[in-house]
Parts: sequence; C-alpha cells; structure tokens
Amino acid sequence: MAYVRKTLAPGEDYVYRAKFNWTYDFGSWFWFLLGCVPAALWIFQYLKSYLQSDAVGGAFSILTVVAFLLGGIYLLRRYIHKWTTVIAVTSMRLILKTGLIARDTHEVSLDKIEEVLVHQSFLGRILGYGVLTVRGTGIAVIEFPILARPMEIRREIETAVVNARRSLHALAQQNGNDVEKSTFSNDDFAAAT
Repeated sequence: MAYVRKTLAPGEDYVYRAKFNWTYDFGSWFWFLLGCVPAALWIFQYLKSYLQSDAVGGAFSILTVVAFLLGGIYLLRRYIHKWTTVIAVTSMRLILKTGLIARDTHEVSLDKIEEVLVHQSFLGRILGYGVLTVRGTGIAVIEFPILARPMEIRREIETAVVNARRSLHALAQQNGNDVEKSTFSNDDFAAAT
C-alpha cells in the first residue's frame, strides 16, 4: 500500500484495493502440508528405528527431505508474491505492482481502459474468486491473479472509469469554453491584418 501512497499524483485519490482469495493461501498450505506428511512419517520412522536400533532407509529419507523442502519453497514463493503484490484503483489509474527485489508495475490511466473481463469457473463462482483481464487503448492486456470478489472489483474499476471520464469531459468543456472566448474568428483575424 505504501507504493500507491508514494505514487499518488496531486488531486488523485485512493479508491479501492483488491485482495487475494483465501483459496490462494489454501493452495500454498496444501502443497506445504503435503510435503510435511512424508517429513512427519520420516521423523516417526527415525525415532522408532532409533529406539529399536534399526537402520532407516536412505531413499525414503532423501525423498522426505526433498518433498518437505519443495513444499516449503512453494509456500514461501507464493507468500512473497502475495505480500509484494498491490492491486489498487485510484481516481486516475489502475495499478498492479508485483515483486520484492525486481519490481514489475502496470499502471493504466482509467481513460485508456476499454473493458474489464472476469473469468470465473464453476468452483470460482461458488468460492468467490476469479481472474480479471483488463484491455484498453494503447496498453498491453493485463491479467490479474486469482482475486477475491472479482465482480466487485470490476464494478469499482468501471465506476472509477466512468467518474474519470466525466471529470475529463467536464474539464474539456470548461477549457473549450475558455478557448472559444479567447480566440478570434476568421473575420476578426482578417480585420486585424
């Protein structure tokens, strides 16, 4: 969130921040715990063999350590991605920032957004998650990760887009009236020369 606050332009307001769905955490923990099961079995087997003075199989030990480490790395990688991802809507921009050391940002002016697509599977509709895709004029297609309440996020983006376009239209009308008052007509220009 600090990134959004640091990059707000004068007159720009923070509107909404999207969050990951709980299923993102569930998947991370599932694979970590799946790696913990062999580790727990190995510890149990090791203690049992230690107490009975039997040798423990080397292949099972290696497999257990590998499964545990892979599960832990996967969990850590997913949490770092979650902690370093910011998805925010301001009164002027849609912001997607990811990365801990290497940073990747997509900042799209709201007046450039043409459509916001929501992709929800059957399970996604039941559990309340989905993937957003944003397309617009002069921008690359931006696909957001699995987010909670994607329909609400789309509504917030579309509301911010409408509000931004209204203020741009009002500003253009105001500037257009000022320009008309300060310009010469062709007859005035011909008479002046």
